[in-house]
Amino acid sequence: MQESLRLYTAYASKVLHSWTILRICMNEGSGGPNTQQKINTLIEQMHTIARQLKDEVKLADFLEDYLDDELNMICEDDSIPEVAKLLMDGIFLVRNNQLPELRVKMDGLPAPCDLNQCQSQSNVIEFEGDLEGSESSEGNTDEGDDVEMDNA
Repeated sequence: MQESLRLYTAYASKVLHSWTILRICMNEGSGGPNTQQKINTLIEQMHTIARQLKDEVKLADFLEDYLDDELNMICEDDSIPEVAKLLMDGIFLVRNNQLPELRVKMDGLPAPCDLNQCQSQSNVIEFEGDLEGSESSEGNTDEGDDVEMDNA
């Protein structure tokens, strides 16, 4: 069992470290000063988490919540279900004592992308119109008014 745990943890680490959104979290420190520790804990506990959840959809939900709650990151692409599938595939191989197959799967994982090649995406909202009411733009059209938005 110890060998399978070690191998799965190495596999989960490789999967998660090649996941672009998690690498952005690490680089940006989006989870605060303990971001790296939070990611390491996720990797160390993934074996237990995946075994308990037993399902790709539940694991995807867990990962989405973890990104949001612990790392303050919203993932807007389709990578969460893909990562959950890879992690559950690994648990399946461990459960069936197919460790050589898990090693092959781990060796076949893609290398992480170079984050310097990624394009930054900024969400900017331009607003023209009445700040007081939403029905008419004829009232106050001061160009210099700043709008503060609550990120709640």
